[in-house]
Amino acid sequence: MKPFRDLPIQRKMLLMTLLICGAVLFVAVAALFTFQVLNFRSNFRRDTATLAAIIANNSTAAMAFKDAKAGAEVMGSLEAKPNMVAACLVAPDGALFASFGQAQDARAMKEFPPAGESIFTDGHLLYTQAVELDNKKLGMLYLRVDYYQTFLKLLGLYGLVILGVMIVSAGLALFLSGRLQRTITDPILTLARTAQKVGEQKDYSLRVDTKSRGDELGRLTESFNEMLGRIQAQDQALKESQERFEVAIAGVNDGIWDWNLKTNEVFFSPQWKRIIGYADEEIENKFSSFESLLHPDDLAPTLAVLKDYLELRGNTYSVEFRMREKDGGYRWILARGAALRDANRIPYRMAGSHTDINGRKQAEFEVHAAREKFEALVNSIDGIVWECAADTIDFRFVSRQCERILGFTPEQWLASPTFWQDHLHPDDAARAIQTCKECIARREPYSYEYRMIAAGGRVVAIRESGDVLEHDGQAELVRGIFQDITKQKQAEAELARLNSELMTVSRQAGMAEVATGVLHNVGNVLNSVSVSATLVGDRLRQSKVTNLCRATTMLREQNGHLVDFLTTDPKGKLLPDYLGAVADQLAHEQTELIAEMNSVGENIEHIKSIVAMQQNYAKVCGVLETLTLTDLVEDALRMNSAAFERHRVAVVRYYDPATPQVCVDRHKVLQVLINLMRNAKHAMDAQHAEEKRLELHVRLKSPDTVVIAVRDNGIGIAPENLTRIFGHGFTTKTDGHGFGLHSGANAAKEMGGSLSAQSEGSGHGAVFTLELPVGTKAVGADGNGKTAAN
Repeated sequence: MKPFRDLPIQRKMLLMTLLICGAVLFVAVAALFTFQVLNFRSNFRRDTATLAAIIANNSTAAMAFKDAKAGAEVMGSLEAKPNMVAACLVAPDGALFASFGQAQDARAMKEFPPAGESIFTDGHLLYTQAVELDNKKLGMLYLRVDYYQTFLKLLGLYGLVILGVMIVSAGLALFLSGRLQRTITDPILTLARTAQKVGEQKDYSLRVDTKSRGDELGRLTESFNEMLGRIQAQDQALKESQERFEVAIAGVNDGIWDWNLKTNEVFFSPQWKRIIGYADEEIENKFSSFESLLHPDDLAPTLAVLKDYLELRGNTYSVEFRMREKDGGYRWILARGAALRDANRIPYRMAGSHTDINGRKQAEFEVHAAREKFEALVNSIDGIVWECAADTIDFRFVSRQCERILGFTPEQWLASPTFWQDHLHPDDAARAIQTCKECIARREPYSYEYRMIAAGGRVVAIRESGDVLEHDGQAELVRGIFQDITKQKQAEAELARLNSELMTVSRQAGMAEVATGVLHNVGNVLNSVSVSATLVGDRLRQSKVTNLCRATTMLREQNGHLVDFLTTDPKGKLLPDYLGAVADQLAHEQTELIAEMNSVGENIEHIKSIVAMQQNYAKVCGVLETLTLTDLVEDALRMNSAAFERHRVAVVRYYDPATPQVCVDRHKVLQVLINLMRNAKHAMDAQHAEEKRLELHVRLKSPDTVVIAVRDNGIGIAPENLTRIFGHGFTTKTDGHGFGLHSGANAAKEMGGSLSAQSEGSGHGAVFTLELPVGTKAVGADGNGKTAAN
């Protein structure tokens, strides 16, 4: 027998036609048979359900009245169904009510489905039907029908039909094959050529013309075309998906990786490599390439995280590490990924991304460094920096300085929500808490002082300064600082003690400041006396009296020849004129010397008057007197008059005649005025002589207050110094002691008044204003308020 490939083409085509037709016919018959089988099963199930519904309906009366005989009669009607194997009615309590056919044991009853459903098992159809009357369940009907025997009968019938169809079809095919060969072969050849072309060109858009054929070849051709259409659609979808994938890879900043865990094949996207500075072809797509680029310190931790994820010890794969760049440096990378797992949870594929987080890491390092710097700065502040909730005063942050100042660590403080309240001094606790709440309620920066109990029972004076932070109009946080002012408080107490002693000494000294002014003026006058005496001495040493003596000696030497000498001798002729000039010079010297001596006498009288005035003030030191302020101002002016005259200071008076007398301590007022005038003179030292101007104002400010103002046009006061000049020890003079204005302000306060200063700034002069009460509000120097008549 010749091989099939050696058969003539006609027989080969015939056999192929028969084979194709037989195959197509077999497929069609098989499909038809399958449909019939399924249809038969459906009809069989439907018929059984209908039968069950009829039997259940017929059994309602029997079961409702519990008539077992009637139930048996209804079940007996199933004898007309030869394929009925068994049937039974079961009461709601599970008792058998009536049955037909084979008995059904408990195991068999468990095979039945729920009511209204059916199942095929062991060649039988099992169906369950509920027996109901007016929606009330009376029992259950169970049917077991022989499906297999009926199916075998149908199968035999179908087999005969199929066999007949196959024989008739084969004969008809043989008869028509010769005549219809071209009709059959041409479409097949066309299909073959098209399939070959598609295989060679991968062009899935090609189609075979069906020429409106309705036979198997037409359907085959249509199926072929449909298959090509589906392949084309899948190919297009795959191409578009590939394009989207490539665009996504190219468009994102993250690097993409894909790892086939079964084959260990790895894919790294070009961006994956560009992140660390490599071109696509410079890194092999191998897992070992990834390992070799990891930082040595990150290799083991990274692989451990990956292993934990693959072995289900970790929920996610997310890890940060450093990878070596092409230039040798290292870049921080965030790797994330997910794995695909099979039914046994075994991973077979994993993919993910690499994100460049170098910038974020640098920022984190900078933030960490900044935080460390911030903490260092906060902890270096000489005070406890803190933050607390505005509503509960529950502290959330306390700096390390609390350990130095109070002896408690921040952890100890933050462990107790009421730590601050618990460590307030008992005498200050209520006031401090109430003040804190009031400050928070005002929502303004605040500062107040109290005491706290430190470790070991030590008392620490605290100055709390804070500010309230708001959110949506509500006070949310309070931030501030606790400053240890214990030493300051001790220094203030010591300063107050020393100041008290100093004021006591000043009061005991009585007119010490006035005496200083007197001595200053006496010294100035003595300087004038000394200058006059020096000038007289110089004039006497430079006098022409010696020249007169020489002329007198020359005249005595002539001894009787005086007339000839004066008329004939050249020197003698000049001598009368010379004597006249000397006489005029001596007369001028006499006039000058007399004037200087008069000045000396006046200065001596000035000294006597100053000393007398000092003696007069010394007699009334430390008591209150009713005085005229203009007289006090003039007395202070006289004590500084020499200095004002020497420095050519123009004094201008503005005295209001309506100014009433006041009850004051003469010494304290004079002390303040002398100091103010002396400061004004110093402030004007840099001015030209014609520009120095001192104004003295005395007026009534209000019915109860009088004002003495000292205005100068000197160097003025800088704005930042206006609030400091009355402080103890503050001075802008190189030789100043910083006590004059401070003691003057205290003296004014003791008399019930005040001392203030105003200036428009440097170079614009200044005005100092002494305000005093008209009545007797002042407290005397001895503290007892003594008064004396003027």
